[in-house]
Amino acid sequence: MFLARFQEIARAVGRRSPLTPYRVLEAWAEFVDDCRDGYPATLFEYLDDLSVRRFLQAVVDDPVIRRCPEATWFGAELARTDARFREILADGLDVPGGGGPWWERAIPRRGGEEMAATARELLGLEIDVV
Repeated sequence: MFLARFQEIARAVGRRSPLTPYRVLEAWAEFVDDCRDGYPATLFEYLDDLSVRRFLQAVVDDPVIRRCPEATWFGAELARTDARFREILADGLDVPGGGGPWWERAIPRRGGEEMAATARELLGLEIDVV
């Protein structure tokens, strides 16, 4: 039931199929690793990659998913990666007018040339180039 509902949610939010819970958690962890090392691409690509977190939230908030035994594993893995991302954002820069969920209120303090250029141009933020 967990996998079927997971894929229903993915389709409902426009995610490509077939997705697996493991692969989406892995993509989130890889994104967080990229941010820790200095996100290399543009702010647009950062925001696109970051959008997976909103999907993950839809999964953990789903009442059907919550009743599945796999929800415990899924939630624990998400929490582990979230903790790493929260550390990165705690040292990050607040996004002007940043409302929304916690993961959208700040950007990492470090990034590549492209990230730095687009953060400066679009948000007026100066990030450290790595």
